[in-house]
Amino acid sequence: MNLNDIEVIMVNDASTDESKDIIDEYNEKYENFVAIHLDENIGGAYGPRNIGLKKATGKYIMFLDSDDSYLNNACQLLYDKIEKNNVDIVFGRYLRIDPDKNLIKKSYTPYLDEIYLEYSDDIFNPNNMSGFIRFFWKTIVAKMIYGRRINKESKEIKINCLLKDPTILKILPSIWTKIFKREPIEKYNIKFPSFISGEDLNFIIEYYFNTNKILFLNNDVICNHFIRDKKDDKSITKKISFKLIYDSLKAYSTCSDLCNEYNFKKTYILLNPFLLNWIIIFLSYDGNIKQNKILLDEVKNMKKEYKSNLIGNLIFNSMILLIKLSNLKKRI
Repeated sequence: MNLNDIEVIMVNDASTDESKDIIDEYNEKYENFVAIHLDENIGGAYGPRNIGLKKATGKYIMFLDSDDSYLNNACQLLYDKIEKNNVDIVFGRYLRIDPDKNLIKKSYTPYLDEIYLEYSDDIFNPNNMSGFIRFFWKTIVAKMIYGRRINKESKEIKINCLLKDPTILKILPSIWTKIFKREPIEKYNIKFPSFISGEDLNFIIEYYFNTNKILFLNNDVICNHFIRDKKDDKSITKKISFKLIYDSLKAYSTCSDLCNEYNFKKTYILLNPFLLNWIIIFLSYDGNIKQNKILLDEVKNMKKEYKSNLIGNLIFNSMILLIKLSNLKKRI
């Protein structure tokens, strides 16, 4: 496979750097490279992705964000696997790279793996915690949420019925590690919802619920996922704001509703880790009383419909308590 075998759709979301010139250069050089320039910034990855989906004509779809990169054999590997195994989606692992901290983590898997054993798992990142609290969080809470590794032959995991074998839902959505058949996307009109965080989660879960044949490459790294978290160069999901906090919560609530729509009884397997991560983000957020009231109402409404377990209930109660304590401090 070479560049001439791949349709590449480049969507420039009104960037302010030299992206436009770079995209135009590739558009002129390769006939199969399509350049799309937006007049106004949409403000989230969901917009350019949905635009790219409308323009795509290939049998399969892959996504790549501007701050990530594929390994050299990624496209060929995913294409070969999805063709050979007659499945609807194939995906692998990623490496989370933070160049400023000289840190590399491997994406979490619920199965035993053989990838770069010196790397720790990219589960959640409680940077604002230290000492005993950090130790307790990483060694106790994480294990309660994710459980033990499944010890079995696990180079490739094939799922034919997600409702019967939902373990794979513990894996983070990572839109950029996957190849999708385009047909189900069009048939079921699957789109990215307009959230700045969690939009990929909803897209992937809706795709899962409308397909049954899934292949996970447990020992194959597909993508390098780079972290931009400098003070003057943060990705949109690293800028702690009310919109990020609220959009994340709405995305999880929407995903919970989607699980209910498809009669999925174990929503907690999928969403408990995200709710726990939401708490970490909220601890770094300094909202006003009005904003916190909006968040509190959303949490309470979500809790009513959530297919939970004991840990899920504890997480929701913790979310409610933290929001109330935040407002209490502001009133004193």
